[in-house]
Amino acid sequence: MMTRPGPGQLIAGAGGALLIASLFLPWADIEGVNRSGWELWTMADVFLLIVGVTALGAAVTGGRIGLFRPDLSLNGATDLLGVVATILLTWLTFFDFPQGASRETGVFVALIAAIAIMGGAGDYRALRGGPRTYLTPHGDAQRTERPVKDKVSA
Repeated sequence: MMTRPGPGQLIAGAGGALLIASLFLPWADIEGVNRSGWELWTMADVFLLIVGVTALGAAVTGGRIGLFRPDLSLNGATDLLGVVATILLTWLTFFDFPQGASRETGVFVALIAAIAIMGGAGDYRALRGGPRTYLTPHGDAQRTERPVKDKVSA
């Protein structure tokens, strides 16, 4: 079932497009030669491409399409991948950057895009007092509502 994308999915989709575009920007300057995200990393670039495509898919479909399992939506997968991409990019940028290389714009654009994907795809309804979804043993989603307190008039 496709639903209309909300603002969170649109933010995640914009972050996905920005993440894919950042792979073509210069990430490092090594001895006067600029390296893009594709040239700098061996496998992180492929993972970041997958994260960007997943975020774009969540934005186009509204994020409510089941992905391999009935209890995992495309929006949930995008959120999970966005968290991992943010942690990976933070680690690569600040702790595991190539020796003697200076950081260029592309790496910071990618980090901002990963944060946008992570924040946009997150489901914050439970934090705002909305319904929580629990799974039954059969994998069906079951909504449970919070009890409503009765107002006592004086």
